[in-house]
Amino acid sequence: MSDVAVIGLGRMGNALAKALLTSRKSVTIWNRSQGKAGALERIGALKADTPAAAVASSSTLVVCLSDYAATSIVLDEAHSTGFLEGKTLVQLTSGTPKQARHLEKWVESRGGSYLDGAISAWPDQIGGPEASIVIAGRESVLTPIAPILQLLAPNLSHVGTDIGRAKILFNAALSYFAAHWIGFSHGAAMYAAEGMDVAEFGEAIAALSPMFADDVRHMGRAIEANRFADPQSTIRSVGVDISRLVQIAHDLNISSAFPDFAADLFRNAAEAGYGAEEHCAIFKVIRTR
Repeated sequence: MSDVAVIGLGRMGNALAKALLTSRKSVTIWNRSQGKAGALERIGALKADTPAAAVASSSTLVVCLSDYAATSIVLDEAHSTGFLEGKTLVQLTSGTPKQARHLEKWVESRGGSYLDGAISAWPDQIGGPEASIVIAGRESVLTPIAPILQLLAPNLSHVGTDIGRAKILFNAALSYFAAHWIGFSHGAAMYAAEGMDVAEFGEAIAALSPMFADDVRHMGRAIEANRFADPQSTIRSVGVDISRLVQIAHDLNISSAFPDFAADLFRNAAEAGYGAEEHCAIFKVIRTR
């Protein structure tokens, strides 16, 4: 029996298996495209020829496939009577809380235990001090395998027994980062259109990171307490500034898609009567479908 089986060898799955092997764990690997196993085999991994063989190889199964649909297909291929009995399946695939809850029921109905997690790291950070994993599920299931997961990400956080919570946290963070990536790229397009050094823009934004950290903490507390009065900036004033980005985009002949979207949100919030409240009060118009 191996210490752990890793199912799925994309960039992230490959990094997970490599980190475990580097930590001297015995690892069985499986991937539908067998060519991805070669480099890991050369450093000690055992290749399973089928999903069933991978599942049978260890009591701890780490799954990192493209999505939950792919996980269901692989598990169906491995399915036999009692094939998950006494095993813990750790799902580190991206997905939704609804999918996590469905898979938990499926695994437990077949005798297994289930943990659902989300990775906060790039593949080349796995195993290093920057890597984080949030895990949802029963603490009694997590405790025995926590040392293995901490080899992948020293910053391991248990976010509760509700199996959907890890995916809520991941997707909420993804929402923030999506705007971060788009906003930075829009600013970079403005810099480039003016013939300025985009790397310089990156350094300027990085220097503001302490301010951003304070702002997100403040917004979280303000939204939780429904406290939007006495703002440093208002929906109305920020909305005017963002509308100006639309004009600048036209002047520079770059896409106005991002500022158009943002300006529309702030306009809706102002028209809903929140113009004198602080900028994160747009939560109210986002929260109401």
